[in-house]
Amino acid sequence: MFFRNRFGKVAGTALLTGALVFAGATGTAMASDRSDQVSKEKAASDKAAQLRASLEDVSADLANSVIALENAKDAQQSAQDAYDEAVRVQASAAREQAQAQDQLEVATAQLKQVEKALATSQEKESENLSNIGKVARETYTNPSLGGTFEFFISDKNSGDLSTYARNAQLAAQMQSDSLKSVQNQIVGQKNSQAEQRELTSQVRKLKAQADAALQAADGAKADKQTKLEELNQTLDEKKNHEAELESKKGEISKQLEEAEKEQQAARERIEQIDAQNRRSQAGGSASSGNAGSGSAGFTTGGIFQAPIKGALYLTSPFGYRIHPVTGQRRLHMGADIAAGCGLPQYAAANGTVVSTRYEGTGGNTVTINHGMLGGSSWISVYRHMTQFATSPGAQVSKGQLIGYTGATGRVTGCHVHFELWKNGSVINPIPLP
Repeated sequence: MFFRNRFGKVAGTALLTGALVFAGATGTAMASDRSDQVSKEKAASDKAAQLRASLEDVSADLANSVIALENAKDAQQSAQDAYDEAVRVQASAAREQAQAQDQLEVATAQLKQVEKALATSQEKESENLSNIGKVARETYTNPSLGGTFEFFISDKNSGDLSTYARNAQLAAQMQSDSLKSVQNQIVGQKNSQAEQRELTSQVRKLKAQADAALQAADGAKADKQTKLEELNQTLDEKKNHEAELESKKGEISKQLEEAEKEQQAARERIEQIDAQNRRSQAGGSASSGNAGSGSAGFTTGGIFQAPIKGALYLTSPFGYRIHPVTGQRRLHMGADIAAGCGLPQYAAANGTVVSTRYEGTGGNTVTINHGMLGGSSWISVYRHMTQFATSPGAQVSKGQLIGYTGATGRVTGCHVHFELWKNGSVINPIPLP
C-alpha cells in the first residue's frame, strides 16, 4: 500500500499535470520555434549579404571561394548544433526510459507481493472454514470431546450441559471472528490488487512510450551524426580551398589596392566638379539650383529621392568594413540597396550628367552634378549598372531614367550602389538628405 500511495498518487498526479502542461505549452513552443527559425534565417541572410558586400572589389572566382568556405563552415556548425541537440534529446530519453523501467520493476514486484499476500489470506480463509466445520462436527459427535449427541445419551446433568454449551459457543465464536478478520483482509487485498494492476498497466504503457521515444531519439542521433560526418568531410575539402585562398592573399591585396586607387581617382574627379561648382557660384554665373519636385512611388528626403522606386532594403550600409580574407579595413563609399538585375534606376535630383563610363571595380557608373543646392555642392554616383539610359552632358530631372541595375565591376551580384558627395566629401546617403 505504501508503493501505491507513494507512487500511484504522486506519479498519477504528475502524469496528469505533465499532460496538461504539455497540451498548454505545445502551441507556445511551436510559435516560439517558428519565431526562432525566422530569426535564424534572417541572421543567416544578413550575414550572407554582409559577406558578399565585403568581397566587393575582388574577382568573382576569389569571392566565390570565400563564400563557399563560409557557407560550409556555417552548415557544419548548424549540423554540429543539431547533433548536439540530438545527443541531449537521446540522453534525456534514455534517462526517462531507465526511470520507466525502474518504476515498472517496482510496480511489478509490489503487485507480486500483493497477490502473494492475497493468496496467503485465501488459504487462511479456507483453513478457517475447514476448522469451523471440523469443530462443529467434533463438538456434536466426538465422544472424547463430550459431543452434544453423546451428552444427551449420557448421565450428565443439566449444569454440565450449560457449561458445555457455553464452551462450544465460545469456540465457534473464536473461529467465526478469525474467519471474519481474514475475509475483511481479503477484501482489502483484492482492492489493492485491482489498484496495483491498474498502476502496473499504466507504468507498462509509459515504459512502452519511453522505449519508443528512446528508439526515435537513437534514430535521430544516428541521422544527425551521419549528416555531421558528411559535412565534416565537406569542410575538410573546403579547408583545402582556404589554404589556396591564403596563398592568394597577395593577389587579393593587389586587387584591393587597385580598387583603392580607383576610389582615390573618383575622389579627385569629384573634387574637380565641386571646385567648378564653387567657382561658378563665386563668379555669379550659378546660383542655388533646383533639386526638382518629388516623384510618386519614391522614398524622398529634403533634397533627394531614392534611385529606385518602392521600399529600400539596405544590404550593405555606408561605412568601414573588414575584408574577410585580408582583414583590411576599407571604406564603403556608398549604400548598397537590394534590387534585381535590370531594375530601372532614376536621377536622385535635377542635374547634369558628368559621365557614363566603366570605372573598374565600380563597373558601369553614372555621375550626376546637381550643382549648388541649399548652399552646398552636391554630386550623386550610381555604380555597377548593366546598361546606361543617359549620356554625358544630358540635363536630367529628378526621377528621370538613367540606367538599369546590374553587377558590372567586381561585385557578387546585382544591386544598387548609391553615393552622395557633399562639398567634395562622400557622406552616408541613407537616410536621404
